[in-house]
Amino acid sequence: MQRAERKTASVWGLNVNYVQAGEGPVVMLIHGLGTSLISWYCNIDALADAGYTVVVPDLPGNGDSDKPEHLHYDPDSAADFIYDFSQELGLDKFSLVGNSAGGVVASLFALQHPDMVEKMVLVASGGFGRKVSWFFRIISVPLLGEIIYRPWLYKKVEITKYLFYRSPAILQELLPEIQRIKELPGSRNAMLRSIRSSINIRGLRKQGYILDRLKDCPVPIMTIWGADDIIIPVSHAEAARRELPNSVTQIIPECGHWPQMEKPDEFNAMVSGFLGSGFVQTGQHES
Repeated sequence: MQRAERKTASVWGLNVNYVQAGEGPVVMLIHGLGTSLISWYCNIDALADAGYTVVVPDLPGNGDSDKPEHLHYDPDSAADFIYDFSQELGLDKFSLVGNSAGGVVASLFALQHPDMVEKMVLVASGGFGRKVSWFFRIISVPLLGEIIYRPWLYKKVEITKYLFYRSPAILQELLPEIQRIKELPGSRNAMLRSIRSSINIRGLRKQGYILDRLKDCPVPIMTIWGADDIIIPVSHAEAARRELPNSVTQIIPECGHWPQMEKPDEFNAMVSGFLGSGFVQTGQHES
């Protein structure tokens, strides 16, 4: 992320933190729940080197962007934010890469504005099935979530490591920043609201299921999954393979929920290859 320039935009009257790097066709990276643009630390320079302008925002409620109490922090609102953010930056067409809940946001945006999306990469995306980690289900319960989800507890039990099959070496360098953003005022409230907008004790809420809707999406899609993801299981990738026959599915062995950080070389090659290809929807699948 050494090449990235830190910037600030004003959207909805909020200060929005983002970074930008490189030149060429635009690709926007969208992070998941309770994290920030730091989750793309291992990918920004690589995609810039591959010939792209890489734009990576901290969504409202996350990272160093504002965290007002009046927002619901639901996926639909986040998709609306991506539109207004892109308009603020003067972006007419770009590709999207979304991880976890960020995959849902990317998908909703592509469904609403397919003419603005060149290609889309969904990384361990939510919205493909009801099964999600019990950690998120428990946090979704009012009062219980407030008791359990606390930054000091998050740090003590090293929950971050559950994102990976095998924690990458870079994690030790990034942990202080990951912890810092979780302790910022308003972060905890935004995280709880985000989870409860999409998840309950039974798993994904029905309105959060987007796979059927993506069948009619004209945007070329690639899904990437870690074979050992315990946050959102790899069986959801099989659902994508089955229900989106015109998409490309990539499964990375010995890899968890953040393949972009755990297996960055493989991940960056997959994404840059897909974005740079003259992709035609032909039912291609890879694993």
